[in-house]
Amino acid sequence: MFRRSFLLAGVAALAGCSSTGSDAGGRTVNPALRATPTASPTPTPEPTAYGAGDADALDRPRSVILSNRLVRSEWVTLRIEANGTGVRSRTVRVPPAGRTTLADVFGAARPYTVSVRTADNRRRTVKWAPGPGGDDLGIDLDGGVSVRDVYPPSAAPAFVEGSTGGLLASTTADGTTLAVDAPGAGGRVRVAASGGGGSAEVDLRVPAGSRVPVPLSVSRGRISVRVETDEGRDRHGWRPFEDGTLYCLLGPTPRLVCDLLVRDLLVENATDDEGPVDVRVRADGERVLDRTVYPAAGATVRLPTAVPPAGWFTVSATRDGEETRRSFARCPARGPLVVRLTDGRIDIGSRAADGDR
Repeated sequence: MFRRSFLLAGVAALAGCSSTGSDAGGRTVNPALRATPTASPTPTPEPTAYGAGDADALDRPRSVILSNRLVRSEWVTLRIEANGTGVRSRTVRVPPAGRTTLADVFGAARPYTVSVRTADNRRRTVKWAPGPGGDDLGIDLDGGVSVRDVYPPSAAPAFVEGSTGGLLASTTADGTTLAVDAPGAGGRVRVAASGGGGSAEVDLRVPAGSRVPVPLSVSRGRISVRVETDEGRDRHGWRPFEDGTLYCLLGPTPRLVCDLLVRDLLVENATDDEGPVDVRVRADGERVLDRTVYPAAGATVRLPTAVPPAGWFTVSATRDGEETRRSFARCPARGPLVVRLTDGRIDIGSRAADGDR
């Protein structure tokens, strides 16, 4: 501002005493130089992490990670309190198959009350306190509202039992990550990988109600991944540098799945005819959908949250006695499964979720 004022004073001196904006030679002074400088609006700063300056301050403020496991957008209202004091209140949109992070919310190691309400009035209130392992609060929108302690990849070595076996990597820069998701009880998980570069394995001890991304040091190309717990085992072919993160979902038995999405199924009728269509979906060999739908001409029928997470999918559709079946040899796009009716044929595929929905 001081430099601009100096320039204005210099221009005024050159212009003399003329009140019309012209000097004695008739030259016109640029009117913009006579404008009064205005300050740019100051952006509203993000709130400081609650309790960051207190005696029980955390070494790193913790965040809220809202993960949308549906293939349509979700609006969520979040209210956080500590000992009756409001910490944060926000309404945010979480894109389909995406996530929204509220960074650096929790600054102190104390219990918090977190209330979540979705636009369709699904509600959940939980008590949560940051742990010593660097966990953030994860909230999954999966048709309901579920909660996880979400750890950063750098925390993975803390869950290793014994040797890393050369399988654990020090970074996720190459994108080769196995995310272990324990919605209920955790426990021991043995992870083994084999490929052109040989084989290796590592034992993990995963906390209950957690999600732990584990960076792996694996070869390029297709590899075989095996997970084993006290309850069972599962195996999956994986192209880590093409397919992205692979998920190990702990439950009654462990399952290796493409992602954690709960997919819709769309039946699109691109013809001028109407009539019933039988659609069936098998996920990891289990029939999860068997419905007859009646799409009008030029219309789409959406079957919401019809397909749970799985490692492989088979979709079949029957119209006028003719059946079309497709098994996905690789993980489908991160979006709905699609059955499209055209004149004389049925196409089956998947479609990436539309981020604007």
